[in-house]
Amino acid sequence: MSRPWHALTLLLILVLFIPTIHAEAFTMSINDDSVKIELSYPTEVKPSTCFSIRVDVTVLKAVSNLKVHLKVLYHTGTSTTTLYDADLVTSFTDGPGLVYSGVLTLCPPSTFGTLVSARVNATYTGGSLFQEFYMASVRSKYYSEVTAELDAAKSTISILQSEVSSLRSTIDALKLEARKLKDEVSKLNELINELEVENELLEYKLASAETLNKQLKERLSKLEVELSSVRNSYLNLSSEYAILQDRYDSLLKSEESIRQKYEDLSSDYNSLSKDHAMLMALYNDLRSMYQDLQARYEDALEKIGSLQELLKESEEEYKTLSQQYAVASWERGVVIWVAIAQAAGIAGFAFTKLSGFFKKTSAKESSHEVKETGQKSETP
Repeated sequence: MSRPWHALTLLLILVLFIPTIHAEAFTMSINDDSVKIELSYPTEVKPSTCFSIRVDVTVLKAVSNLKVHLKVLYHTGTSTTTLYDADLVTSFTDGPGLVYSGVLTLCPPSTFGTLVSARVNATYTGGSLFQEFYMASVRSKYYSEVTAELDAAKSTISILQSEVSSLRSTIDALKLEARKLKDEVSKLNELINELEVENELLEYKLASAETLNKQLKERLSKLEVELSSVRNSYLNLSSEYAILQDRYDSLLKSEESIRQKYEDLSSDYNSLSKDHAMLMALYNDLRSMYQDLQARYEDALEKIGSLQELLKESEEEYKTLSQQYAVASWERGVVIWVAIAQAAGIAGFAFTKLSGFFKKTSAKESSHEVKETGQKSETP
């Protein structure tokens, strides 16, 4: 009674510990109306992977001296390896009914083979059965695994094709955007070239204006020197006039005594008359000289005013150009020197404004002094 339990335990161990066969199973049956043999086996085998064969032997009617032998071969090129070679049934006499039912576990070697074949030979009194057949193909992967990998590859290919299509659309959009950017860059380059030409023209105008301004400053300096000389002469004349005024006052105070001494002082009076005539002539010459200088000074002021208007127009044009350069530099980032030229132009403009302010202040002071001088000259 203990042997069936041992066989059942061995069968359970084999089922639990032998790797599961994923290959498709196939059943082969042979019979001759007396003996029936069925073999269930996989159609695919992996090297170094065990597989199972189920064998059922059934007698369909009473037989005697039944013997069943099974041999399984593993083919590797020109050589073969025997996986199983034993009798399944020996000297059985009885029937009908199941004679043998069992599961055989076979383990091929690690050498990659081509196929597995089997040979079944059954003999009994009065008859025999023989069958030799191709059992399974030796493969590194089962067909189900290859199918699963193929399905996964097809899915991956479909995903990749979708991504490629999306990438192609993205590439087309990027190409279109690149063409637009090229057109914009071309337009910006043309605008930059125009701005560079206009900037060179403005720089030339600015240089000419600065040269003219320098010349006017030099002429103004000369006029200021001449005006200073005139002022000094005027001061000298004023002091002399003050002395003469004092003398005239003293003469008025001593008019009575002068009348009494008229004859004695007539010669002095004639001399003083000559001096007075000479001073009046000198005064007239200075006055004409002053009027000439005043006319030249006003002419210089008019020229300075026209120059300032020209500089103001240049400043407005330069501001417009600076704004265009600021936009171009944000788009392009290669015209930073324009911002430097703009900063230099703004500094020159500030210097011009300060110079104009000081010129106006000096002109007002000169005009005020000339008015005072005129009033004093008209007092005698």
